[in-house]
Amino acid sequence: METPAERPRVATLPGRALFAAAALPAVLRAAWRVARALRRTPIEQLPDRLRAVPTFTAAPFAAPWLRRPADLDAVAARLLPLLPPYGAGRCLKRSLLLLDLWARCGLAPRLHLGARRPGEGALAAHAWVTTGVPALDRRTGPAGHRELWSA
Repeated sequence: METPAERPRVATLPGRALFAAAALPAVLRAAWRVARALRRTPIEQLPDRLRAVPTFTAAPFAAPWLRRPADLDAVAARLLPLLPPYGAGRCLKRSLLLLDLWARCGLAPRLHLGARRPGEGALAAHAWVTTGVPALDRRTGPAGHRELWSA
């Protein structure tokens, strides 16, 4: 059973709109950081670089209530098609954004890369993030994917 601290807080409908408006600059900044880092950093160094960020409470412009990882995930997922990096796959882009955003929430996210070979087709790859918080880690690798690398 999860404790109240581990349970994600989902805002009510008016609260969600206010949170989305307040979270937009943080999500846009994370997308810019990810796009820039993806162009300049080898993939094996990328998780450490994206996790090396100040937390939202340390930043002078960020309100402490912005530290809601489940709601940040929802805002990032909604905006994902519009955000850079544009050449990255959907799961990799989302995982890298969550790596940055959840590190800012004070969590210790880990990036996982896995793959499977479906029958005789092409290799299928997937990326996901874990934090050690059960409410957030429900999105682990899909069935049939074997983890090949994590950092």
